[in-house]
Amino acid sequence: MDRERTGHLLPRLEKTLPSQHYFDPDHHRRELHAIWYRSWLCVGRVEEVAQSRDYKVVEVGDQGILVTRDLEGRLRAFHNTCRHRGSLLCSGSQGRFRGGSIVCPYHGWTYSLTGEWLGARHQLPAAEFRKSDHSLHAVAVGEWAGSIFVNLLGADAPPLHATLGEIPARFANWRLEALRVGKRLDLDLACNWKVFWENFSECFHCPGVHPELCRIVPVYGRGLMEEEDDPELAPDADRSGAPLAPGAVTWSLDGTSRLPPLPGLGAAERRLGHSFAVVLPSLFVIAHVDYVRTMRLLPRGAESTGLVVEWLFEPETLARRDFDLEHASALGRLVVEQDARACELVQRGLHCIRHEHGVLVPQEYAVHEFQQWVLSQLSQGG
Repeated sequence: MDRERTGHLLPRLEKTLPSQHYFDPDHHRRELHAIWYRSWLCVGRVEEVAQSRDYKVVEVGDQGILVTRDLEGRLRAFHNTCRHRGSLLCSGSQGRFRGGSIVCPYHGWTYSLTGEWLGARHQLPAAEFRKSDHSLHAVAVGEWAGSIFVNLLGADAPPLHATLGEIPARFANWRLEALRVGKRLDLDLACNWKVFWENFSECFHCPGVHPELCRIVPVYGRGLMEEEDDPELAPDADRSGAPLAPGAVTWSLDGTSRLPPLPGLGAAERRLGHSFAVVLPSLFVIAHVDYVRTMRLLPRGAESTGLVVEWLFEPETLARRDFDLEHASALGRLVVEQDARACELVQRGLHCIRHEHGVLVPQEYAVHEFQQWVLSQLSQGG
């Protein structure tokens, strides 16, 4: 699903996924195994694990993933589970290992930062015990644009670049790997993860939910994602995506920017004012002329989603004495809060015993594409 591509209105009404797919625990478990435990997932920024021995723990469904850097500075990721009897290795969310090893707090099994079993102080010898049989369960790990990705398939995971496709080339001018986090929001949403993605995939809700955003992006005020979605558009009219309002240069409450533009952007990128990238199921990026906003989500239950929103800036911009973070972030924060309320209303309403499924209208084509992607992943993942 690519928000940058030309929109195609649905030629007919389409049914949504069954309502139970948004709250049934058994179906949620199926999605975890077919989608979340088989996909490349964005789990943080590289600066969170900046040096050797730094670590963070991420919860994906009921799986704990430990991300660290070995003594040579290479990213590593493992299941946060001791090979002895299954204890958690790290109970905190972030920290730094002492002495270059990972020590289980239960019986003291000790591992190198590359995952090999090193020993246990009080363990008696056993003839059949082989160190190589007891390494940590590895998780595939990679990075793009300053973000850390993991895949629970481990050695069987496809290459990260196969998932990213042409996105890195399309966003090369933003130099995302050089940007740093200036603001972060951590939210717990009372909705299924799919509800949030579906909300992102249409602007039919925008006039009623996001009036402030619609003033900056006028096509959103017509309930459309881009100009080409308008069936009454004149043949010679501008069909350039979702242009900003006249005089607006970025997403802010007044459309102005108080920041220097990001270096390296082309004229078309500056003129459009916002570009989108989607890496299902966990990440989307909205790149502006003066900052970048990333949103990553992870499921915490059938009706609970964790959302992390980060605003990324040039380090030199963050160091400026006149840096106005509130002006740069206020509209994005407001839009996220408005979306959160809307998604939670949807989640509550889906429990209606007579609402077996919903309906998608013509401009919700990207919602339909997303739902078809979900069904395809469930089919492939068993």
